[in-house]
Amino acid sequence: MLRGLLGLLIGFSPIIFFMCLFSWLRRSANKQEPVLAGSALEFSVGRRIQFVLRAVLSLLIAFTVLAAVTAISKGEGLYGAFIPLSVLVAMLLARPMPVILDQNGIRQQRWLRSDREMPWSNVGAMVRGPNTGTIYVRGKAGGSPIRFSPLLIGESRFEREVRAHVGRAVGLEYD
Repeated sequence: MLRGLLGLLIGFSPIIFFMCLFSWLRRSANKQEPVLAGSALEFSVGRRIQFVLRAVLSLLIAFTVLAAVTAISKGEGLYGAFIPLSVLVAMLLARPMPVILDQNGIRQQRWLRSDREMPWSNVGAMVRGPNTGTIYVRGKAGGSPIRFSPLLIGESRFEREVRAHVGRAVGLEYD
């Protein structure tokens, strides 16, 4: 009985570790203040989160190179390197992007396309996702929302600024 409980605890310890790590990273990101550039506020990824992301990406790149070199030296195909390479691409595409607030509205930088922009007059709702804690700022006319990840700095300041520009008509709802 005790051996089974110990095995269960050891089996779940990595999951518990990562839950605690990301909870700590989210709290530390919320305590940091956004960068003031002229009249714009930039909410970027927190320093500690950037460190963790860079470390994981570096290890994944090293593993991909190791898998490719091993496959080439054994005369096998490069199919084994495609799995970590696809995980690397997925992580790069899913990385949270900075959000900028200025007198004109909200702007979110994107990787492959132009920035997503929403003027203050078009802001219709601010909704928090139930599972991830991501804040979605939706436009009155629909379209793709601005996504404020909990890994970005200054979440409470972001909510206050959006409410200050749009008014109390846009409250934070839960989807």
